[in-house]
Amino acid sequence: MGNKVESVLVAGFNTRPLAYSLYKAGYEVYAVDFFGDLDLYPCVKDYLVLTKILSANYEIIKNNYSEYLPNLILELLAKHPKINYLIIGSGLDDAFEERVLILNEINQKNYKIINLNNSLDAIKKSRNIDYIFNFLKNLGYKVPSSTSYDEVKSKINGLNYPFVFKKVSGSGGINVYKINNRDELSFILNLIRTQDFYPKDWLVQEYIEGLPVSCTTISNGIESRVISINRQIVGEKFLNAPKEFMYCGNIVPANIFKEDKKLIAEISLKLSNELKLRGINGFDFVLKEHYPYLMEINPRIPGSIRVSEEAMNLNLLNLHVKSFNLEGWEYVKETLKKSEIENFATKMIFFAPKEINKHLLNKINNLKYIHDKSEPIKNISKNEPLCTILFKAKTFSGSYFGSLKVADEIKKIIK
Repeated sequence: MGNKVESVLVAGFNTRPLAYSLYKAGYEVYAVDFFGDLDLYPCVKDYLVLTKILSANYEIIKNNYSEYLPNLILELLAKHPKINYLIIGSGLDDAFEERVLILNEINQKNYKIINLNNSLDAIKKSRNIDYIFNFLKNLGYKVPSSTSYDEVKSKINGLNYPFVFKKVSGSGGINVYKINNRDELSFILNLIRTQDFYPKDWLVQEYIEGLPVSCTTISNGIESRVISINRQIVGEKFLNAPKEFMYCGNIVPANIFKEDKKLIAEISLKLSNELKLRGINGFDFVLKEHYPYLMEINPRIPGSIRVSEEAMNLNLLNLHVKSFNLEGWEYVKETLKKSEIENFATKMIFFAPKEINKHLLNKINNLKYIHDKSEPIKNISKNEPLCTILFKAKTFSGSYFGSLKVADEIKKIIK
């Protein structure tokens, strides 16, 4: 292709980290995004922002935004039909019909755009927890016991507490509840029955108490490599997480025992190859007594990607693009073989503890280490993500406490 700049359309709930990396790697970037954060715009050539198009706030559309994303992807593609690549981030993990709609339209319009995502079959298998757990059990690995709520709803008195009540679809810790007793179950059932409630869509899963960790891999559909093993920050009160299992960030690398890392890597690579995954993907675990219990697979670029990039001083989005062709895969393997994790990096998502006046946003945005900067055009609702903190240091504690200090600066501004 000579010196022609290649272009990428990136779509999802929060595309800013992906757009930033692609832009830094020299790609021309187009984005379909939920939030439209201030620091997205310098990285993209053109964009469509869901909250602006619908004139709706976070709270109203956070649970059904996947319905709107396909149309916006196709709208942006119609405007720029020569875009080379499509990357879909978080937001369409379980939206199979929406993905089919996008792919059918691309075929019908004869767009030349190359799909840098997993196949529909691989995504469906990755999100089928029965299939995944059976596969692991057959290989001799331990998994949490898990049953469809539809099967146990008539035996509700015989349930062992505590357990986790979670929706089969969804990510980021949304629709996941720890149930300690019968009263709590009744309360949650009443709460979710106000939405569309189908017992087959919910799981009763053994509660595993331990350290939340994740593994980021890269694959070409045949073989896989581990990029990083990460500590997960989940449901933290000091970040005002609205829910107990809400994803709040990561620390890379995880700073756990070598043997624990080895088993996490082994399970993640076996699953990557079994599922024929492609590009960068994420695996979530809970580490209990040095044993990693798989919680879920995210068959797409995970939210920890920029943290891994900071810790490794590598542009991982560039590797994601390259992993989809033979020559590029050789480059990916060589790059990862030479790379070393030189630093620790911590990402924290700071949620609004109350309604935040828009006049305070510039002060927050001007702090060092702040990303995903909210536009100062409207107040931020309680429980809405306010910004992301990303802090790099030579030690685990240095990166973690550095991030905490930034969180404290935000608290002083909004007190």
